[in-house]
Amino acid sequence: MTELRYCNDAIQDRPLKLLDCPECHSEIIFPQGHDGESVCEKCGLVVPFTTTTTFSHDFIDWTPEWYSKWDKEDSETLRKWLTTLRTVSCQLSLPAFPYREEAARIIRLKRSLLFRSQKFGEYKREAVAALIHIILREYRKMRPIKEICHILSLDPDMVMKFDWLVQGMLGGNRVSAEEYLKKYACNLGADASLISTATQLLRKINYKGGNPVSLAAGALYYVCKLKKLKISTQEIGDAFHISGRTVYSNEYKIRMLVANC
Repeated sequence: MTELRYCNDAIQDRPLKLLDCPECHSEIIFPQGHDGESVCEKCGLVVPFTTTTTFSHDFIDWTPEWYSKWDKEDSETLRKWLTTLRTVSCQLSLPAFPYREEAARIIRLKRSLLFRSQKFGEYKREAVAALIHIILREYRKMRPIKEICHILSLDPDMVMKFDWLVQGMLGGNRVSAEEYLKKYACNLGADASLISTATQLLRKINYKGGNPVSLAAGALYYVCKLKKLKISTQEIGDAFHISGRTVYSNEYKIRMLVANC
């Protein structure tokens, strides 16, 4: 996904103001001295300020772009989003780099879209959880949505919906229900004929809305019922990383669509 690139020049309008104080570790060092030095407003430490400061042992200290930290120029809405991100990241025990900072970078980059949407505004934790799920997947550190939701005490169905919405917001190529079917059905040991029948079913109903993962799971359950195979919605849900209730509701949706074909 082209959006998921960690680069410092992605946010051109954010000035580099805040630094961590090496003495008290606060985040309130400002360039206030006569000669361009930085002064910590908390402990009063004066630090000569240059673009790079050379320390002993030939190490060079540089200032990274901390996208998850807000400053005076950031709006109240952005601060709430970044605070939510930091809270969720801590609950999931995510390291700051690259996952949390990549999520913060995207929130800043896409803030105009996020802030305009009432749905995103009302469900910040769900949206952030979905964004983190997508980022972890891009970094090949996949964590199931059910696991993330269990830790955060969120509804997996709701987070799954936001996962789909966030993918659209990022402009990535959305994976089709047929592709998800082939990907996850093998977790159940489904044979090729069963997958083929479910694939034909998806093509027949040609449903463009909804979440493709849930739709694929519903199609597989519909075919299993049709062939009188003993398998529960929970088993299919576990294979597709969604709830059994979601499997049932999508099977019902497919049943109605088939009836109207």
